[in-house]
Amino acid sequence: NPAQAVGSYPGNAVRVNGVDVSYQRFVGLYQEHQRAEGVAIAARGDQLPLLTRLRKEAMDMLIEQELLAQAADASGIEVTKEEVDAAWAEISEPFDTPEEFLRRLETEGYTEDRYREHLQRMIAAKKYIDGIRMEAIQVSDEELEKYYRDNERRLTLPEEVRVRHILLAWKPLGKPDDRAALFEQMQAILEKARAGEDFAELAAEYSDDSSRVQGGDVGFFRRGQMVPAFESAAFALKQPGDISDIVETNFGLHIIRLEERKEARLLPLDEIREQLREHIITEKVEKAEAAEKDRLRAEAEIEVLIPLERPKDK
Repeated sequence: NPAQAVGSYPGNAVRVNGVDVSYQRFVGLYQEHQRAEGVAIAARGDQLPLLTRLRKEAMDMLIEQELLAQAADASGIEVTKEEVDAAWAEISEPFDTPEEFLRRLETEGYTEDRYREHLQRMIAAKKYIDGIRMEAIQVSDEELEKYYRDNERRLTLPEEVRVRHILLAWKPLGKPDDRAALFEQMQAILEKARAGEDFAELAAEYSDDSSRVQGGDVGFFRRGQMVPAFESAAFALKQPGDISDIVETNFGLHIIRLEERKEARLLPLDEIREQLREHIITEKVEKAEAAEKDRLRAEAEIEVLIPLERPKDK
């Protein structure tokens, strides 16, 4: 019955395949969407573009709900009274009394019977789309192996290095040429490091960086995570124990010692088989769901009956 989609207040927001959906139901969904997005219900003024976007999104959600409910109905999906009762209990639970819940339904344009009909249709819609999802969750070994081959670059752990460094930060030294004086200080430290003195102890003693408490150890990092000059010098070091020349950055002067290097490594399929399967399932489910919603929308006759550009009344 097309009237099932209509609230008890007059006025409709959209017509989907000849079924009118009430303006009151649109308002309820729009306000719920506003709350979910953290936007005040009474928001006005400079938020007009945001409110217009939210109205359009709420309308899309409303149309989608109705299309899925109609598809579920056409597929003969059944919903038991117990399922509706359970949904009713869950939705009404936050309200202090049953009467308070019924008053809320009234403001959204529903009688109790009509809201139960609405719940029945929404449960059927969920069952319908769940069925589409279930069809998409099978992943064959062939599919898995092809995905692995096609995505080897994404599944490769990038090269990483772990270094210690000593930083002398830019600061006034009261010398005729502070920059030259800082280079001179760092040159003396570099000579100690290259003569075999313990680098971690030198970092603890001289470094201006917070990593000095770990003996200058900054842990593993990959390209793109440090400032370019520092990164370039760190990745240029070949063997653990190699020490860079003096490196200049915006922070000051550094010397860097390589501790460990991890070469780029393609993750073995057997190591990630199950995580990869889960990832493929998620992708397939999302695609199948989107494709079905697009199909229903493409085949539907949809007539939006209210303006969405300027939210005059809400």
